Amino acid sequence: MVRLFALVVGSAFLLSGCSSAEGQRAQELLQQAEVAQAQLKSATFEANLGVVMDGKQVKVTVEGAASKQGAAISVRTTGIPNAGKNMQLVVRGDRAWTTDGSGNWASMPVPQELNGKSGSMGADAFQELARYVKDVRVSEHQQIGGKLVTTIAGEIDTVGMLKAATKLGSLSGAGGDKAGGFSLDLDDLGIEVGDIKAVLSIDESTHLLDAAIITVAVEAQGETLELNLQYRLKTANQPVTLPSPSG
Repeated sequence: MVRLFALVVGSAFLLSGCSSAEGQRAQELLQQAEVAQAQLKSATFEANLGVVMDGKQVKVTVEGAASKQGAAISVRTTGIPNAGKNMQLVVRGDRAWTTDGSGNWASMPVPQELNGKSGSMGADAFQELARYVKDVRVSEHQQIGGKLVTTIAGEIDTVGMLKAATKLGSLSGAGGDKAGGFSLDLDDLGIEVGDIKAVLSIDESTHLLDAAIITVAVEAQGETLELNLQYRLKTANQPVTLPSPSG
């Protein structure tokens, strides 16, 4: 859940990089959303990742819940043969359990990169990446779904962002050794990546990120792949019951 939210909010912080008045307002709103998110005691959410290629669609549906006791997600995939079972993941402390829907749970330690103890890109990195924001639009006090929300919409130069992220990744290696860094040249790979388009809705009463839609298209070898991520916060600070796995 944390990583999914980081993906959505990461795109949001990139959107806030525009130096216009709307960009600065977006940054203020997203900082409020980050503070509100950090203060959450429990939450449930749903997300849908759609992939369309050659007219065929694959959809991954994720439902999640988190509280002070831990977190759980359920993943269901459609559009792939024999993919009807639900995969579940439950995390409590430094322990995780998974099941493929058969009722049998497998236990394992939580990987370091998922338990929040590993390093991550900080604010300085986002400031570098924010240079690739092309446009930001902020619309406040909209009545949607019975509540007042603010929407933040914008586009990101995906290719420029990826190159900047690769550069930052190489600089953050051991000893800051640039020589060992990975260089990214999408043209050499025959890959064309469209701009990321993002629309984020913030609940004006809670300041929480309420919903998000992020889309991007990738073209390679004459084939076009369209990605669409939709996120929705279902409940906040309400009782949450997590599965009780065994194993």
